[in-house]
Formats: sequence, structure tokens, C-alpha cells
Amino acid sequence: MCHQDCSTMPSVHGKMKDAGLLALRIAIAFIFIYSGYGKLFTNHAMVSGMFAKLIGPESAGSFWAYFVGAAEFFGGLMVLFGAFASYAAVWLSIIMVVAIFIAHWGGPISGYFMPLAVLGGTLALVGNGAGCWRLVKTECHCPKCKMIESPKGGCCSMDKKSESGGCCSDKK
Repeated sequence: MCHQDCSTMPSVHGKMKDAGLLALRIAIAFIFIYSGYGKLFTNHAMVSGMFAKLIGPESAGSFWAYFVGAAEFFGGLMVLFGAFASYAAVWLSIIMVVAIFIAHWGGPISGYFMPLAVLGGTLALVGNGAGCWRLVKTECHCPKCKMIESPKGGCCSMDKKSESGGCCSDKK
């Protein structure tokens, strides 16, 4: 619960939210970029074997190792830079749900902690978007932007801001 008068400090709350989303994006991106890189390059043979045991033939294991590795690597980059981060977070969330039910199922409860935390982070990005500190400024998923019909992306675009403040204006 907010114990401060939010009407007198709206810009501080907005900046803290943006800083929190940036920190979340960096942490989630690091996890997925590192994991995807390993699946694509350094540990591809091991991951292919693991997928082959779970799915079937070796060729299917290799395909899924490349597919999941590419989705994690490029999804992590998209989250890091804030380029369509909500969309990338959707497929990263799907990857985590599948990993929980396929790779971690039946193991000790402590084996679920990290995947559940990462799933929570990706779902937070799905719901909140990348925040204002991102590379691509033409997309926005906040309710105020959705109400504004603008080909440039609503109140978050560089050339038009909502009079009510919008999600990325200085008037929070």
C-alpha cells in the first residue's frame, strides 16, 4: 500500500516503475539469452539428446533444441532491448510452462522454484510491457494508449503525448 500522497509525487512512482521494469527485463533477458546461446552453440549435442529422450528420435531432438534455443536467445534480446517485449514474453512464458511440465515434472519441489520465478517475471512483462526505458518507442500496451487512435503508437510515440499523461509522458 502506498503511504505517500501519490498526487504530489506522480513522476517518482512512474520512474520507479520504469526502473523496476528495466531491472526485470535485464534479469529475464540474461537468463534466456544465456540459456538460448547454450542450446544453440555450446551445449547443443547434450540438449539435443535430452530433447530426444523426452520427444523421440534424435532428429526431432536436434530440431527442438534449435527451435527452443532460438526462441530463448532472440526472445531474450527482444526483452533486453524492449523491442516488442510483451510479445516475446508471451512465447518465453510458454517455454517456461512447457519446461515446468516436461523437464521438471516429478522432481523435488525445490526444482520448481527457479522456473516458477522466471515464469512470474515473464508474465509480469506480458502484463506491464517493457516500460518507458526501451529501444522501440512506437509500441505501447497501456490502457491510455489503447484509447488513442494514432498510427505512431499512441501516447508513447515521440511526436504525440496524451494530455492525460499517458504511460510514458512526464506528467504521470
